[in-house]
Amino acid sequence: TCNSNQLQSNTNMTADKDFTFEPVPSNPPIVEAVPTPAPDFTTSANEDENPSDTAILVGCGLAGWVVGGPFLALLTALGGNWAKKKQGPFGESTRAVGRITAAAAQKAKDEQLFHKMKSSVASLFGRKKSRCEHCDCEGQNVNLH
Repeated sequence: TCNSNQLQSNTNMTADKDFTFEPVPSNPPIVEAVPTPAPDFTTSANEDENPSDTAILVGCGLAGWVVGGPFLALLTALGGNWAKKKQGPFGESTRAVGRITAAAAQKAKDEQLFHKMKSSVASLFGRKKSRCEHCDCEGQNVNLH
């Protein structure tokens, strides 16, 4: 419950008071500017600007496959190959997809992912005799232990 005196005093206080703001004195922070060297854009501008045809075809084809299957993959791969020479948003996006695909291929080559995948698949189909840790059985079903 609220009485009328409290309500009236609250409205009178805000109407009669004049509030002003003054800045609080403080020490300015000490900041030292460190010059950074200008980036060198001339080193690999042509290589980055024009990715290979294979990178564009694979990148655009993969994007089309994810969105619409094999027909759209073929259509986007060929469309990307056509659009790579054009100026404007289609050409820029196609070259960007090609640069991303080329970077992913280089990373996979550096990490030897193809070799690792090939040996993983080969280990699935390989007929190596496994030795059981718990007994001396070789080549038998070791999941029974």
